[in-house]
Amino acid sequence: MNSSCEESELNLVQMDASLQAFFNLSPNLLCIRGSDGYFRQLNSVWETTLGWTGTELRSRPWLEFVHPDDIAFTFDLERQCYIQASYTPPIQYKNRYRCRDGSYRWLSWRLSPYENGLSYGIAQDVTQNSWLGSEAYRAELQEMVKLRDQAMAASSVGITIADARLPDMPLIYVNPAFEVITGYSPADVLGYNCRFLQGKKTHQPAVVQLRAAIKAGENCTVTLLNYRKDGTPFWNELTISPIYDDYNNLTHFVGIQADISARVRAETALRIEKNKSEKLLLNILPQPIAEQLKQAQGSLAQQFDQVTILFADIVGFTPMSNQMRPLELLDFLNQIFSAFDQLADKHGVEKIKTIGDAYMVAGGLPVPQDNHAEAIADMALDMQQAITNFQVQQGKSFQIRIGINTGPVVAGVIGTKKFIYDLWGDAVNVASRMESSGKPGKIQVTATTYEHLKDKFVLEKRGAIAVKGKGEMTTYWLLAKVPVQ
Repeated sequence: MNSSCEESELNLVQMDASLQAFFNLSPNLLCIRGSDGYFRQLNSVWETTLGWTGTELRSRPWLEFVHPDDIAFTFDLERQCYIQASYTPPIQYKNRYRCRDGSYRWLSWRLSPYENGLSYGIAQDVTQNSWLGSEAYRAELQEMVKLRDQAMAASSVGITIADARLPDMPLIYVNPAFEVITGYSPADVLGYNCRFLQGKKTHQPAVVQLRAAIKAGENCTVTLLNYRKDGTPFWNELTISPIYDDYNNLTHFVGIQADISARVRAETALRIEKNKSEKLLLNILPQPIAEQLKQAQGSLAQQFDQVTILFADIVGFTPMSNQMRPLELLDFLNQIFSAFDQLADKHGVEKIKTIGDAYMVAGGLPVPQDNHAEAIADMALDMQQAITNFQVQQGKSFQIRIGINTGPVVAGVIGTKKFIYDLWGDAVNVASRMESSGKPGKIQVTATTYEHLKDKFVLEKRGAIAVKGKGEMTTYWLLAKVPVQ
């Protein structure tokens, strides 16, 4: 052996001797532990504290010296030594070690994470200077554990605990209610991540929210469509809460799970009924008026300076009704007015009401619009075409008269029962007169409406006619729309 090798071995021997001397000077229990679960090196304080020789302590796994009641949580905390980095704070806990005479001593530990297969530990005997070693403490600790276990077992909600320090965060505890809710027993799920409850229809945005909270180590409550062991779905309201140790390290997540399927079904049924009510209300009133009525915000009457009103009437309806059975007549009118309703939606105008065989619609309310006259004119021409189609389908000869006028009105809802959105004002009366004084198959408009339409529609002057309550008025026939160049 050359001199350099001999010098290196001598240095190692001297270092070991120095380390042992340092160990023996400490009043605390010092040790070096291997990742195989055995003590590698111990100072003499171990022998004076526990009565075991160093050889005896090194000959058996150190976990064999731990009190049986402390093994589970000791092993649980010890796993941090394997997964934490060397620069993180030491792991701390207290447990009981067995003495050679069969008694136990309480040791308070500070442990380093494993590095190169070794972990360094310092322990203090706290049996005498702390009540931790007393029978009263042990009794209280056992009672607290017993009460905790009873509370978790008796809970009607599912309780799970996942280990956040291990990859994939496996479950380490589930209570009986979890099995009742999901059908999974502890044997089925312990050691696995609880994503086994998810399925193809699980709401993914909620899953993303849950994963983000787990990654951030935060509280989170989500509602997920989960699946029981037998494959049946249930709505799971899941709340997760992080648990941190004294050094602010995330160690576990506690999950509280509740089957809220009945509540979700009730809420869904309520939402369906609410949507039906909303749809019915919107079939009676314009949406802005319906919203105002629900909120009861002041008067529901409003002044509009410029709207265009249309009245349409089926010519010869009375003789036709004498030739048809009531239900057949009703079906006939329903088909015609349903087609008109579709045209009102198409042109963005507001159906006001039907009176017998008459149909009333207005443009420019309840939301004002600049093209109200043009929209009503387009609808009137489409109504004529719809009647032509009906004549062919029904094999009946009938026509409609249409009258249109433009002017100011007051619109709104009055009374307290059986609400209807209606219009009032001279402009409404004149529009009605345009219909009644018109001719079958024709669309008669006033001079005011003519001024709004003359650049985009083909109109023919009818001339001055006598209008009830208004005297003579100059009116026009609306014939067609000017083709786009």
